[in-house]
Amino acid sequence: MPLSKDHKAKTRSAILAAAGALFREHGFDGVGIEEIMAKANLTRGGFYAHFASKADLFAKVLGEEPAFTRMLKERQAPETANAGVAKEAAHNAALDVLATYLDPDNIAYVTSTCPMVSLARDVDKGGTPARQALTHVTTELASLLQTGMSAAHLDQSESRALAILALCVGGVTVARTAADPALAQKMLQACESEARRLMAAR
Repeated sequence: MPLSKDHKAKTRSAILAAAGALFREHGFDGVGIEEIMAKANLTRGGFYAHFASKADLFAKVLGEEPAFTRMLKERQAPETANAGVAKEAAHNAALDVLATYLDPDNIAYVTSTCPMVSLARDVDKGGTPARQALTHVTTELASLLQTGMSAAHLDQSESRALAILALCVGGVTVARTAADPALAQKMLQACESEARRLMAAR
């Protein structure tokens, strides 16, 4: 009896979740298909029904919607809102997400949910598909940040959005490796302050 589409989707999700956790913990080279399937409580034989190779799986993990993106989408105004309300909601959403992302208490969560922080070091090992997947994530995030940009900066919105994204990812990446918690906190606060300035109305 053939497996249902729902079963296939759940199996694929289980493999992606297991792979994401193992790739983040051990890196691309530190984990094999057998370990991934074992963590997902599945047999190795079922792997190729969903993915062509470990590199293909890695690219799919990189391309999953990160928490940063989900938070921005969830906090924006519904499509039915008028332009002014939608713009204000997008701006406030961006500021809220920046504060959440750069919160010192959030570093562990970001590490487990943001592929740009946790998996970018291995992107070259996944080849072109992995680079394309991470590029898509970066482009979508920058676009979402642009929607929350002040009207005063629309002519510079793309460069400002990319700078904000770099501040967030770079700030968290450096802060999570700092041996001094106070320095890590200062780093994150400085990044948030500059990111807010870039988003500001004036």
